[in-house]
Amino acid sequence: MELSPDDTAAALWVTGQGSGTPPAAGSDSGSDDAGGSPGEGGPGVGDTTPGGTIVAAEATLIQTGTVTTAHGIHYPADGTARTADAVVNLIVDDFRQLSFSDPATGQTLRYNLFVPKNYDHRKSYPMVLFMHDASVVNVATEGPLVQGLGAVCWASPEDQARHESFVLAPEYGSVVIDDNYEPSTLFEATANLVRSVTHQYSIDRNRLYTTGQSMGAMMSLGLNISYPDLFAASFIVAGQWPQTQAAPLAREKLWILVSTDDTKAYPGEQAITEVIQDQGTQVSTALWDGMSTAAEFAADVRSMKSQRTPVNFAAFKTGTVVPSGSTTSAHMATWQIAYTIPGIRDWIMRQSL
Repeated sequence: MELSPDDTAAALWVTGQGSGTPPAAGSDSGSDDAGGSPGEGGPGVGDTTPGGTIVAAEATLIQTGTVTTAHGIHYPADGTARTADAVVNLIVDDFRQLSFSDPATGQTLRYNLFVPKNYDHRKSYPMVLFMHDASVVNVATEGPLVQGLGAVCWASPEDQARHESFVLAPEYGSVVIDDNYEPSTLFEATANLVRSVTHQYSIDRNRLYTTGQSMGAMMSLGLNISYPDLFAASFIVAGQWPQTQAAPLAREKLWILVSTDDTKAYPGEQAITEVIQDQGTQVSTALWDGMSTAAEFAADVRSMKSQRTPVNFAAFKTGTVVPSGSTTSAHMATWQIAYTIPGIRDWIMRQSL
């Protein structure tokens, strides 16, 4: 029995609005608040309110008609209820759940780690750090793997066939950063976790990458500013940072993706981009249709890549990221699309220090 990702009743990630749906506006990053500003009803630094629940995968079916196999064997309906007694969660099950105790900060970080299936310590591998948004705070360790695609997309068989890599996805027990831009010590602990994992495995320190959505995007920007020689490239999804501190980002390789309907992250990213350009760094910009097909997105990516700039800034056009009838915000809808575009991940993986 296979649960369909298109069936909302089959969703295993549950928030305040029920199975598979985002939080209500104002209940974290369900609003257009990139960081969950305390002043706007979102959680502030240190908030430990759980953002969601992973429910057990259960399914029962009754065969109501004859089933015929490819070899012509017939199995007539019998009315017996059959319940699954084992669960396979593709890609998610390939991650290990671990814990890191950071002596420098005294913090303990739970995290998920994907190790390439054919790992060979004699080879050197890149690693991607994915950091979740505030709606995944203080849930089960696997939370970042099931709430969205930001971690698992890099570990898919298709991506691994093109770019064998490690994928690191921490689970934060509390909000790390809000719109005051004064992160908790989990921020520093994250950088120390990255260094710790690179010492445990044969990981190429010239090919470390970071990405994140909302709070995680803010952390990616902040880490690039605080540790400018740590990451070779970053995929920034619906995040922001004070433009007065953004000058160091001009030395980084960035792919920024945001919705024009995102009332905080979009102007925030525009301001950062202006600072980067003022520093003399070339930036490619484009407006994309959030309802594009895979082929259309691939063409969009190729067009930006052809300009060969170290920073790419793409924004989804107004009204193109939120499906008709959906209660989600443009802010959250951005990352539901962003991590389905493989061409961006390919660009990230080709960068090095």
